[in-house]
Amino acid sequence: MDDVVAASLEVFFHPCAQMQDMHDLPPLDIVGAEGVWLTCRDGRRIIDGIASWWCKSFGHGHPHLLAALHRQADAFEHVIAANTTHAGLVRLCQRLLAMANGHPAARWAADAPAGKLEGALSRVFLADNGSTAVEVALKMALQAQSQWGHPQRSEFACLQGGYHGETVGTLSVGDCAMYSQPFRSKLFPSVRLHGLPERSGEADSRWLDASAEWPAIEAQLAPHAQRLAAIVYEPVLQGAGGMRIIDPDFLRRLRGWADAHGVLLIADEIASGFGRCGAMLASHLAGSDAHGPLAAPDLCCLSKGLTGGVIPLSAVLLREPIYQAFWDDYHTGKSFLHSNTWTAHPLAIAVANAVLDLCAQERWLEGIQQQGRYLRAGMQELAEAFSCCGSVRGVGMMAAMELQGFSAQERKGRQLFKAALAHGALLRPLGDTSYLFPPLTISTQEIDQLHTCLRQACRDVL
Repeated sequence: MDDVVAASLEVFFHPCAQMQDMHDLPPLDIVGAEGVWLTCRDGRRIIDGIASWWCKSFGHGHPHLLAALHRQADAFEHVIAANTTHAGLVRLCQRLLAMANGHPAARWAADAPAGKLEGALSRVFLADNGSTAVEVALKMALQAQSQWGHPQRSEFACLQGGYHGETVGTLSVGDCAMYSQPFRSKLFPSVRLHGLPERSGEADSRWLDASAEWPAIEAQLAPHAQRLAAIVYEPVLQGAGGMRIIDPDFLRRLRGWADAHGVLLIADEIASGFGRCGAMLASHLAGSDAHGPLAAPDLCCLSKGLTGGVIPLSAVLLREPIYQAFWDDYHTGKSFLHSNTWTAHPLAIAVANAVLDLCAQERWLEGIQQQGRYLRAGMQELAEAFSCCGSVRGVGMMAAMELQGFSAQERKGRQLFKAALAHGALLRPLGDTSYLFPPLTISTQEIDQLHTCLRQACRDVL
């Protein structure tokens, strides 16, 4: 154990971990990172198979993103956003709205004309992390419903297996007991929808058809139709809940039901957005018409890929009627008074604009879709080689499988994590769900190396 690791174990409390595990398998001492590779002090190069908690869309040390960060730092690094603005902020909001509303990349690319384009989503609220973004959206939905004259609309619905963050509000609308159980007494109740249309991916014969599951879901919603403020969900890809894939047609049906009953939709695109699912937003997989995306939410939460994992930033995109719900004389008390020190942090704004530059490049999404198919094919071959691996699924640049037939006490997922690390890959199974979630810029050769590491780990453990 090197000196840095030993000192770290004396002072640092690692996130989302049992600290005893950190003594069993000490943390990596990282001295460098480039592309999909992490460099350890002892000289090892480890492939980042989980995009460093799903945020390093363009890998580590991308020159275009770092150049934008440095340019902004030379101008100014931060000012209060409560009563100031700047050109980069305005430009980012315009571009995010254009992207989310389904406009072609040429309309929000680096050289696209300035200005606000038409679309359902019309305003942007900024914060500094994904949990806060979802918390902001929950508060906006609740306050807007009350200020529209519907104070009885004070409930939220969410999805079985959903995850939205670690604040009290987001834990309340999540469905991952391992995160929420210690705080159950302080969480508010929410309606959890079961029987979701889970799919293996776009090749599934039931893709884009949730007709079989929808009647039962609608029946669950019906008793709460007059009391719901909003429904919060992860579009298509449920991350922390086990890398489950939900049919995009479910989003279209949910949109129609919400419109018919005066309920708002909150899309948590924090993990699924910015190309991860093969579209700029996972909601876009539900299709579009002349008016824009068919499953456009009322509030859309972004983070992670928003800055390519370079610096913290999150955004809540919202429809104009919600914005107008807070427009009134100050003394009416209708202001949205959520505040955050780092709102509209100029350094993060600059990086987010640079991310959009890269996302708008020609054939970028096509490349993700092609490489993603290759990633999933390798996972399928692996599952066929080991009888205890199954339920292979994937969408965009994500592939997952289940380690089947083991008890939770065996912690086979953790054993696989340790073995993969020994072979040169940083993974992070979710229980016994093993998945690959690399930077979107990963090459075919690097995918091969990732597959090799996982195959060797499976041989060791399974």
